[in-house]
Amino acid sequence: PPPSRPERVLFGAACPSAAMGASMKQVGYLIRTRAFAVSLFAGMSSGIMGALLFFFDRDLEWNFMIALIPDQVVFNVFVVFASLVAAFRTSYALTRYTDAAKYLHELNACWFDAASSLFSFCRVSDAPQAEIDKFQQTMIRLVSLMNALSLDGLQMRAKDSKNYGYRFEVLGAEDLDEDTQRNILRAEHKVEYVFQLLQQLVVDAMRTKVLSLPPPILTRSFQEMGAGLLTFHEAKKIACVPLPYAYAVITQAILLVHAILTP
Repeated sequence: PPPSRPERVLFGAACPSAAMGASMKQVGYLIRTRAFAVSLFAGMSSGIMGALLFFFDRDLEWNFMIALIPDQVVFNVFVVFASLVAAFRTSYALTRYTDAAKYLHELNACWFDAASSLFSFCRVSDAPQAEIDKFQQTMIRLVSLMNALSLDGLQMRAKDSKNYGYRFEVLGAEDLDEDTQRNILRAEHKVEYVFQLLQQLVVDAMRTKVLSLPPPILTRSFQEMGAGLLTFHEAKKIACVPLPYAYAVITQAILLVHAILTP
């Protein structure tokens, strides 16, 4: 008999109601943001001002707007210039947002790739099983700690701030020896310190023959770890370097003048 048609399995398919609930949750979060509140206030203020000016000028026949309205060509040029400035800033913000999301995915992929490669290299090791287990357990804890520290380092907040931001789970950090935990807490650059510990752990494993593969293959693990650290600093560049202050002030001044003159 002909083979039966395989059943189609959908992994991670969300029901429409769940997708709608998630969309409404995102809309609710957007409404509560400061940017939406400021934009709504500016738009409402400009609309109310325009309605009042129209009422006093037309309905009450004060006829004072004719002396205040600038030349049409000048006003059109200013509106185009303000639109270009707003479009450039919006494009710049969208680019930073997409780049930040890309770097976060690349960061997780680099740490996972490095840990997976080091685990795989142990399959052909001739060292005692106890040494292999010790290396793998220590390595996975350092990688988990470095990933959490990397994500925490991208949360730019004041050192004296009581807002701790997001908390990240670490796999077995309390199993590390007390000196290591103390040195990590005291380190000013925690990500780089844990990265150095991980590199030293790999070098020690090469010396004890836990990692006994040819050097060209082992080099790949160092390249993956280096790519992860480089991705972290690329993401940190976005988190630490804001829009230039002078450009931000000029943009806000132009938009404020536009909101006042448009009505």
